[in-house]
Amino acid sequence: MPFYKTFLNKLSLVFGASLLCLILASCASLGDFFLNKSPKESQKTNIQTQTQKPKFKLVYIKTAMFRFYDYGILDVEPNEIKLELFQLGKSIGSIRVKKTKICFLNDCAPKWPAAKNFFGKVSYGDLFDDILLGKDIFGGIGKQIGPNDAMIQRFQKSGEIIFYERKPGHVLFRNMSTGVAISIDDYDEVTNPPEQE
Repeated sequence: MPFYKTFLNKLSLVFGASLLCLILASCASLGDFFLNKSPKESQKTNIQTQTQKPKFKLVYIKTAMFRFYDYGILDVEPNEIKLELFQLGKSIGSIRVKKTKICFLNDCAPKWPAAKNFFGKVSYGDLFDDILLGKDIFGGIGKQIGPNDAMIQRFQKSGEIIFYERKPGHVLFRNMSTGVAISIDDYDEVTNPPEQE
């Protein structure tokens, strides 16, 4: 009998601890529970953590309509991708990509015509989105794994040669035929310190 009671006591302790862990894990946030946040506030906090934090980037853009080489801040939100551009430490405007339009500095246009003006005839409406987010372009054609686990797409489309490389912290799009290029690299002050005198 004592063995049976000891076994039941241990079993109920394990079951109780498991149930407590399950209850705590099902809560959105234990901190929200103790801070008396409403469910709407908790949900808003969760949505904010799903969006990426703005990242400081080194940006190079060379197109027929726009040339830029300096720093930028990439901010990815659910309804908009924003690339704030800086020159000599001052904001000169931004490139904002929304669901149906792209705004370059102060000029906005529907996505497909804007992409065609920006990239040339070899483009599509969501090309700029895909480059900023580091996704496959043109359905992933010509994709291969390069050195250092970089994903590379090299292909020919409508007589133009496209090269696209991406890995964590680095994206490079280059139309080898027209010279259009976009390069976006993470800027890390530790790895890129200012020159010492």
